[in-house]
Amino acid sequence: MKKLYTLIIGFSLAVFVAIGCTKQSAVNEYDSVLPGRHMSEHQVVDIAGRALPVGLPFRCEFTNGVWETLEIQKEKSADGKAIIRPNSATRVVLRIRDIDGTIEHVKTP
Repeated sequence: MKKLYTLIIGFSLAVFVAIGCTKQSAVNEYDSVLPGRHMSEHQVVDIAGRALPVGLPFRCEFTNGVWETLEIQKEKSADGKAIIRPNSATRVVLRIRDIDGTIEHVKTP
C-alpha cells in the first residue's frame, strides 16, 4: 500500500511539473497582446522591420486601432557623426492596422 501511495504522489508530482514547464507566459508587454489590441508590439516591429529599409531607426506607437511607425531623425554632432537621442525628432513612415496588419506607407514632402 505504501508503494502505491508513493507511486501516486510521484506521478502527480511529475504531471504537475510537466504542466508547469509547458506553460509559458510573455516576458513583458513587448511580447504580449494587451487588452483591446490584436497584435503585440513585437509583431508590429517585425512587420515594420520587413517593410522599411535595413538600418532605419524606428519606434512604434499605438493609437485608436492603428500602429504608427515613426522614423527617428538622426542629428549630426560637431565632428560629423550621427547621433540618435531618446528625444530626437520623429516622422511617421508607416501605419499598420492592428486588426489585420495592413500596411500603409506614409508619404512625406
